[in-house]
Amino acid sequence: MDEKGTEAAAATAVVMAERTSLPRPEKPIEVRVDRPFLFAIMDTRSQSALFLGRVTDPR
Repeated sequence: MDEKGTEAAAATAVVMAERTSLPRPEKPIEVRVDRPFLFAIMDTRSQSALFLGRVTDPR
């Protein structure tokens, strides 16, 4: 601060890393979807179903 006034400055930095909560499998898992099926997305900690779904015509 001096006779001319004051000066203010600000800076923001963000560093992001590419990460996932689960390790990637070494090789892809092959799934053949050639008939109707049911599926569930589960929370492994609570064993709760987060989403249930049904595929009736996989064509």
